[in-house]
Amino acid sequence: MKSTLIFKRNTIYFFTSFIWTATLSVLPQIYFMANYPEHKNTFLSLFLLLGTLASIAGILTSQNDKFYSTMIAPACRRNRLTVCCTLTMAASFSGLLWIKNLSFYFAFFILMKFGSNLFYNYIDRFFVSESDPEQLEIHVRSNLFFQLLGIMLAPLYFSFFAAKTMQTIVLIWIIALLSIIFIIENPKEISPDFRENERSFPPKKFSFYDQLFVAYSALILTAVTMLVSMMIYILKDYYQFNNPTAKGGTMIGVISIFAVITVLMSGFLSKRQIKMKNSPKFSAKPNGIAILVLILITLVFYLKISRSYSILLCLCSFAGISYGIFLFCTRSYASSASENMGLISIYNNLPNYASLACYLMTLSLSLVAKTHVLDFCKLMLGTILDFFVLALIMLYLMAMKKSSAEKGII
Repeated sequence: MKSTLIFKRNTIYFFTSFIWTATLSVLPQIYFMANYPEHKNTFLSLFLLLGTLASIAGILTSQNDKFYSTMIAPACRRNRLTVCCTLTMAASFSGLLWIKNLSFYFAFFILMKFGSNLFYNYIDRFFVSESDPEQLEIHVRSNLFFQLLGIMLAPLYFSFFAAKTMQTIVLIWIIALLSIIFIIENPKEISPDFRENERSFPPKKFSFYDQLFVAYSALILTAVTMLVSMMIYILKDYYQFNNPTAKGGTMIGVISIFAVITVLMSGFLSKRQIKMKNSPKFSAKPNGIAILVLILITLVFYLKISRSYSILLCLCSFAGISYGIFLFCTRSYASSASENMGLISIYNNLPNYASLACYLMTLSLSLVAKTHVLDFCKLMLGTILDFFVLALIMLYLMAMKKSSAEKGII
């Protein structure tokens, strides 16, 4: 298959990344702030919590071989399923932009989360299974490119054009239809016996070091998700900025852009590619510096050291760089830990588990703040700060464990 065809068919990853980012960072905050201002913190936490559960359900369903057998059916049946799933995603996302009723809003969101995760996982599994090593490398790179592009553009677009409902609906349907056309162009068939060549990761007991690594990654992902999902509310209620939607969305976009640029400069655009190694190393020093920067930035937000939007925006760029360092280092270690191949599977699912923990935490904080008449934003920023500090402790324990292990070898 030509590389141009692989890039074109992978437009679907931009579509899923774009709608996922929009429904995480901007759209729900705008909806609840406009329609349910008195209960926006509680509703948003519950909303995102149910969406995460729907995402996990979609992932689990996609792993069912009975469902996946549709993908190894004739191309016409596979294409019908692709069209159905993509149109369902576009329709449910359009409903989020159009519908104001709370019950229907929840229903459309859960349908979009379930359907998009179901489709993403089965189509990605199919693309990987039909690719030879050269095509797989192109697939991975184009997958990463389109996902990062969606992560960068969604917060900025919806911060300024969320009110332009019809324009956004037309844009979403254009992307969806292009994605369908490009996927259906893929002429390649796949043999039904491909599953005989698939091998699941052998069950292995995680070392204490890997357990610390998973805990460290989960803490950072949870803290960053909490910060991004509540950024607009922080600027509105805690800092009392005018036009918090545009300013908060821009800050989220800046964090995303600098994180993406850092990841790209570290690995995707680097001449020195990551190789599978027998003894992978986790870079504790750059991670330690990155976490310290995130702690200092969170402290500035928590203590309101500066109320200048320009300064806060500048701090968000450093937060994005630090988060990008974290993503690159953790992904590199998880991908190269060949002695425990199950680690990459757990790492890939950590964002969903971190989101689940995040929204359970924010729901609890919202109820506590309402019951005891506390400042929800201050309570949440304090919790995020605690998570970063715990992550730094985990990183220190990892460094100590690694040092003792090396001394034992020597």
